[in-house]
Amino acid sequence: MTIFDRYLLRRYWHVFCIGFLALFGLYFVIDVFTNVTDFADQSPGVVAFITTICKYYLYRACYFFGIVGGTLMVIASMVTLILVQKHGELNPVLSAGISTFRLLRTLLLGALFVQLLIVANQEFIIPRIAVHLQVDAGHSHVIGNVDPVKDFQTDLVIAGKRLDLEHERIEEAQFVLTHPKLSERVQTIEAKEAVPHENKQGRRIGWLLKKVSIPYKDLQLTEMGRKFVAPGPSADELLVRTQVTFDQLYNRDSHYEFLSTSELIQRLRNPSASHRSLRSQNLYLHTRFTKWILNLCVVAVGVPFVVRRESRSLITNLATCSGVMTTIMGVNELSLYLGKVSLLSAELAAWAPIIIWGTAAAWFTGLVRT
Repeated sequence: MTIFDRYLLRRYWHVFCIGFLALFGLYFVIDVFTNVTDFADQSPGVVAFITTICKYYLYRACYFFGIVGGTLMVIASMVTLILVQKHGELNPVLSAGISTFRLLRTLLLGALFVQLLIVANQEFIIPRIAVHLQVDAGHSHVIGNVDPVKDFQTDLVIAGKRLDLEHERIEEAQFVLTHPKLSERVQTIEAKEAVPHENKQGRRIGWLLKKVSIPYKDLQLTEMGRKFVAPGPSADELLVRTQVTFDQLYNRDSHYEFLSTSELIQRLRNPSASHRSLRSQNLYLHTRFTKWILNLCVVAVGVPFVVRRESRSLITNLATCSGVMTTIMGVNELSLYLGKVSLLSAELAAWAPIIIWGTAAAWFTGLVRT
């Protein structure tokens, strides 16, 4: 790596960090003034008030980085090239026989490093702080409403009054055993609480219901029902085996964004999930694998419009590049929408933008001033 490469990367990181701090700072200022009353009500003193705000927005900084990191990665590449031209540094480089594509390689290296940070944040940090990302402003205890879920393998219906997200339990749970798979007739088991149950290998196999309304001996179970419903450690407890996990009971249409890729794959293999939910999750999984490639393709597409051969006006180049970026965003969102409504398969919806913009990146290379 040459001195100029290091100089270019420093400038790239400078633009990226300033952009992130500016965007997050704007979000912080707007959001903290919106929720300042909630923070004040839940904090007994000034120190607790400041600590609560810092913890709340520290978790959201990680999530915010995952959302805007890809966009900032592209913007930083374009702005870095524009600054190189503005300061008159591009012409000497080209006069020395160094191609613009050599500079593009350095920018792609910086963008790739940013993408690795985004992946590490998604896989290792977000799943561990998912509970904190769902807490309301000023609160430390996370309580949510239960989204009733049907286990499509056994027709078991799980509901409840509320969820304790921090301890992963259902309060005032209701488990409905349906006919004809699990029960001779429809029976609703009410429990004071239900907690995830694990086997000896540490794998979650179902739910342990505590202080149930119907003891095991009074249940009218079918042969299949006896395989999925078993007595618990005490007389007022029941073990219900199901593949429905805790995260499917709360914001299940968006909660999978907080899962790691391995956890998301396990959920897709879950036979209890509905077809609609699986389609959305399958599309999201594909976008995880394609997003980083797409971001690099977008950088390659934008460079020819920033350093155009037939134009020396930075303002014109910037305006043209902004229009191209807007078009790229529109095509990408359209492709994802068509995938969500099943007009395109999840695979095609996720990979079509890469095919389009990868081809465009090669096609536009003739516009670059070298």
